[in-house]
Amino acid sequence: MTKTDWPKEPLTPDVMDMLDHVLREACSENGVETASQRGLSAAKALVDWFEFGIRDESEFSRLAREELNSKSE
Repeated sequence: MTKTDWPKEPLTPDVMDMLDHVLREACSENGVETASQRGLSAAKALVDWFEFGIRDESEFSRLAREELNSKSE
């Protein structure tokens, strides 16, 4: 099995706080519990987008809202 490694920026406490804030705000606006399947999916997507290279909080907010609106329980 081939393993691909690339340098990743660490998820620092500041980054985690920002992602948590974005997630809670987007979930609240959409009437979604953060611990629900939709909330957890959005949380994972936020981390994936961070690892992809997104750093702008407003972009995370937009993407989180899109993620929550694209899923239904």
